[in-house]
Amino acid sequence: MAKKVLRTQDKLKVVIDLNTDTKLYEAPINPPNTGSKYTDGTDLMAHKARSGNVYFYTYYWSMWQGVEEEFELVTENQAEEFLLDKMALPYPAELTGSEIKTAKEYGFELLEENA
Repeated sequence: MAKKVLRTQDKLKVVIDLNTDTKLYEAPINPPNTGSKYTDGTDLMAHKARSGNVYFYTYYWSMWQGVEEEFELVTENQAEEFLLDKMALPYPAELTGSEIKTAKEYGFELLEENA
């Protein structure tokens, strides 16, 4: 994939690259014995800009011909909610241990109770 440019609300350019940006969550891609259930999905990515700022974005993909991929910048709060939602899913769509570890490196304390 070539690099893509997304714009912040302040019209700043964020140049993303799926090959180098960090995956915080990777949706399952048609694992065995699931039929057509996982032929599309949404991944959560983190991009560290030259400024040092971290930008989170979702990447919607599909294996279906003619369906366009989509990218959307999300806030840190939206990224955390996305990850928390994925933690509640059953296998194979649940958040993995390595994804939880990566999320923690970005400041998301997903397994810390705050009730």
